[in-house]
Amino acid sequence: MTTTRTSTRRSTGLRVRFTAVSVLGAALALAGAGQAMAQPASAAPQATAAATCQSFWPTPYPVCGEILDLYTSLGGPTGTLSYPQGPEAPAGDGIGTRQAFLGGSVYYSPTTGAYVE
Repeated sequence: MTTTRTSTRRSTGLRVRFTAVSVLGAALALAGAGQAMAQPASAAPQATAAATCQSFWPTPYPVCGEILDLYTSLGGPTGTLSYPQGPEAPAGDGIGTRQAFLGGSVYYSPTTGAYVE
């Protein structure tokens, strides 16, 4: 019986930890939840000419160049765009790039600059 109680306690402890991690992950996924901690991004490929990129925890996706400038001017992850959903990628028009955020997307080209779509 002692063995059963010990294993029950261990499994309950694991369930509690798993539930706490799940709740924390869900809370961080909400648009604008918490404060973002800006961190320099690793050497990621940049579609823009600017050499400045930042990642906003808890997402691993860097935001770079003029898209970063627009993103931070709109409040960054606590603004209407919220957190990045993916990396900057070619827009499909052969000219610009696009980055998706939870609250919309930003398009960038050398002729138009960065703007929210």
